[in-house]
Amino acid sequence: MKTDEQLMREYQSGSEEAFGILYDKYSSMVYAFIRKRMRLSEQEDLFQKVWRQLHEKRHLYKDQPFAPWFFVMIRHLLIDEYRSLGRRGRELKDELFDQAFNTQTQDSDIEEILSRLPDDSRDLVIKYYLEEISYVELENSTGLSQANLRQRLSRALKGLRRSYEE
Repeated sequence: MKTDEQLMREYQSGSEEAFGILYDKYSSMVYAFIRKRMRLSEQEDLFQKVWRQLHEKRHLYKDQPFAPWFFVMIRHLLIDEYRSLGRRGRELKDELFDQAFNTQTQDSDIEEILSRLPDDSRDLVIKYYLEEISYVELENSTGLSQANLRQRLSRALKGLRRSYEE
């Protein structure tokens, strides 16, 4: 049985059969991932975009673990969709806390949850996710690079998850 990575390399070489196997294996996971994050009326379009994007970006795949690479690509598509639909703030806020705590978090709980973070991390999370300040604006106001901002936000979420689970 071939690994996902072998199938992806074959797909890069033009194998429709390899694509079919990947599609069969991942289509239900992709749809479930999308279903949790998009309105019903938008789910099918994004589902189709995912597979079109895989086809268009297959040349970028470089022998890394396939599933994480694929789901990062899907997440980027999802973020692009949120932005294009003008809904970035509320949906990403919901996604942020759902990912951090694997639960539905009410707005009234956000303040208590964020109090668990160090001041600098809390400020970044509030500015990016709640106040919807862009990476470019944060970069200008903090002097941190966008890569550093992403890393700090990611670490803040991991810290929140750990403290919430204790």
